[in-house]
Parts: sequence; C-alpha cells; structure tokens
Amino acid sequence: MSSMANECSNLKVLNIGRVPKITDVCATQMMLCFKNLTSLNVTGLNAIRDRVVHHIVRQCPKLESLTLSSCPCVTDVSLVEVSTYLPTIRYFDVSGCKKVTDTGVQAIAMSCHHLQYLDLSSTQIGKRGICLLANYCKETLECVKLSFCKDITEDAVKKMCQNCKRLKLLHLYGCMTIHNVKAIQDVNRKVEVHFDLSVSTSYRIK
Repeated sequence: MSSMANECSNLKVLNIGRVPKITDVCATQMMLCFKNLTSLNVTGLNAIRDRVVHHIVRQCPKLESLTLSSCPCVTDVSLVEVSTYLPTIRYFDVSGCKKVTDTGVQAIAMSCHHLQYLDLSSTQIGKRGICLLANYCKETLECVKLSFCKDITEDAVKKMCQNCKRLKLLHLYGCMTIHNVKAIQDVNRKVEVHFDLSVSTSYRIK
C-alpha cells in the first residue's frame, strides 16, 4: 500500500474497503500522498477512527465522495471533521456506524450544502436529524437512505420529502416507526420510496 501511494500520487478514486491488514498508521500515511483523491471508500475498516478521518479530510481536500460504511469506531466527531474540511462533499455514506447520532448529522446539515447522496442506514439518527436535513439540505439532496433507523418519525420524513424538492429516492427498509407510506407519497409524488417492514419485499412509489 505504501508503494502504491508513492507511485500513484495522482490517483483520484480509491477503494480499500474490507482490506483487513490496513492499519490506522498505514491509512494516515497513505493519505499524505493522495492530494487529488475525489472518491474514497474505506468500508468496514476497524482502523478508521475519528483521528484517521481527521487526517483524511485534511489531506484530501478534493474529496467529493466518502464512504465510511460499517466502520465501528466512527463517531459524530468524524462527521464534524467532514463538515469542517469537506463542505463541498456530494456523496457521504456512514451506514452501519452505530455511534453516529443527530449531533453529527447537525454538523453535516449545517455545512455541507452540496450534498446529494446521504446514507444514514443503521445509525442512531432520529427526528431531529431528519428535520435538520429538511431545513438545511433541501436544495441539493437527491437520495437519502434511512433503513433500520429506529428513532425516525413519520412526520419528520414527510417534512423532508416536502422540503427537499430534488429528492428522488428514499430508503426506509426496516423502519418500524413508519406505518403510512402513502402519506409520504402524497407529500411528494416525485420521490421513489423503498420500504419493507418485514425485510422480505419492497414497495416502490411512482
């Protein structure tokens, strides 16, 4: 990995997700060479902690897409770092990061006004986080995934659909607090909603 970093300094897209031997030191050192990265995927790496994310976002200012999915050590601190150093990010995935809450989402919502794709599935986001997205990311959001978020409310999701006029796709798989998907449909007929409370089928609104 060190050799690749030294020889491929102009690399723009990097996916090192599920590579078990990546360490926090390795990841940090690699980012020193990748000033031109626009897309980074580190899915499922235990080595990715808040301090590593800090180095990533500072060393890679051109990042438009960042996937931190299923990184168990990522917390709200990482989202604050992203909001501070990558305000122009367009694609952000923290699905499966169990320590992400409304506090982190607030930082993203308040600063990242170019955000188009956001995956918060299986995080601790709740009503407050959804409402913040509805208020501050309403001009850009096109795809939001909230599957298995147990604390979101139907009213908050409706508000997001109503405010976010560019929203096209919404995932609500396993969201047991959502009972009336038709009500969400009535708010914004342009949103394609995928949901399945039993996680066995899907429902598409057109």
